[in-house]
Amino acid sequence: MSRQGGFAPFVWADYFETGFGEVDSQHRKLVDLVNALARRSASGDDLQPAELAHVLDGLGQYAQYHFAAEEALMLGAGVDPRHCAAHRRAHADFVAQVDSMRSSAEPARVVPELHNFVTSWLTFHILDTDRSMARQMRALDAGATPAEAYEAEAAQGSDPGNAALIGAVRRLLALVGERNKELARINASLEQRVAARTAELTDANRSLRQTQQRLLEADKMVAVGQLAAGVAHEINNPLGFVASNLGTLRDYAGRLLTLAGEAERLSGGAAAWQAATAAADLEFIREDLPVLLEESVRGVARVGEIVLALQGFARPGPMDTARVAIGALLDGAIDATAAHRRPGQQVLRRYGELPALNVNPTLIAETFKALIDNAGLAMGEAGGTVTVSARQLDGELCVEVEDTGCGMDEATRARIFEPFFTTRDVGQGRGLGLSSAYRIVRQHGGRIEVDSSPGQGSRFRVILPLG
Repeated sequence: MSRQGGFAPFVWADYFETGFGEVDSQHRKLVDLVNALARRSASGDDLQPAELAHVLDGLGQYAQYHFAAEEALMLGAGVDPRHCAAHRRAHADFVAQVDSMRSSAEPARVVPELHNFVTSWLTFHILDTDRSMARQMRALDAGATPAEAYEAEAAQGSDPGNAALIGAVRRLLALVGERNKELARINASLEQRVAARTAELTDANRSLRQTQQRLLEADKMVAVGQLAAGVAHEINNPLGFVASNLGTLRDYAGRLLTLAGEAERLSGGAAAWQAATAAADLEFIREDLPVLLEESVRGVARVGEIVLALQGFARPGPMDTARVAIGALLDGAIDATAAHRRPGQQVLRRYGELPALNVNPTLIAETFKALIDNAGLAMGEAGGTVTVSARQLDGELCVEVEDTGCGMDEATRARIFEPFFTTRDVGQGRGLGLSSAYRIVRQHGGRIEVDSSPGQGSRFRVILPLG
């Protein structure tokens, strides 16, 4: 996880590239400005009106230079006037929005709005307008007329699936911005209450810090639940639309490939048919099309799994419970995770006969497996020890999973139970294991605590009521 100095909420990716060096270079400069503004806002230091004016002046100068360069590029390439006109309107809207913020004397209010606006505008302007411009310019280079290039883009943009997804993402971005503001207000209010109590209860400072952490996590999870409900609702409809269309498309593709094979048989190897299939690269399409469709179906299924997980955070349903021996659940979790452990890693069991508790055995077992798996991952490729212990304490059952891994710094500990937060590489994990464990334990009336320091390993503690 990045430290505060390296915090970058907007990360440049390959899919933002237009293929035109000067345009992409200027886009990256705006990304750097967005990230610098976010770091400045997150630092906690108030932004002065003079600093805000300097930022807005910089945006104005950037817009003047970048927009002029893009429009000159379009003019020189001969892009259709209809696209040029729409592109100029988008540029003008950006300038007007930035200028409207100059009249405010409240930088604390303007900075989050400015950051959200520039991030949203930059994302969709690149992915929509600028990439459309780049595709048309490449089509012109390939011999298309301006009108042909423009009409091809217009046909692509009219696809209802694309329109539904783009609309959903726009609404999601606005929703995330609102939820982030709400979470910031909750955190600020909580910190004020905690500061007041700390001054009054100096002798109980340690207990107060623990209370603060629990309140912070509770408020955060409430906000996450609200956000999850909105995200799941906004994605479900276009996701169903895309999944349905992919199924139909796979069927159509199969029929077309079968038809092509039949046509090839009927042609009897005619030279004209052979030339046509070679020009269309039919053999490659036969191999690649099913693979592309299968990858798309798996991608939609993965999004569906994430939506289902979000719905669990937003609306946890009623639980079926049974009286189960916790020792048996721990034994099962250790055995179920054995295949994930690397050579040299071992698990020690330090618990004897444990009482039976009224729990949902499937959910609690998943919690134990997530904690044991996480401990193994924390030790990386090196050998190490995971110690699973349990004991009764003051009317509660305390289960601990301790590892000898890399440990965590304070910033990481503060976020480990957030959905989708992970320290693993992109594609190696979805960041839902610990957040699901947190939610499950809370549903059972318990709590999770964690002790960890860099280089000293971690200890996760699940505390469940005996009653």
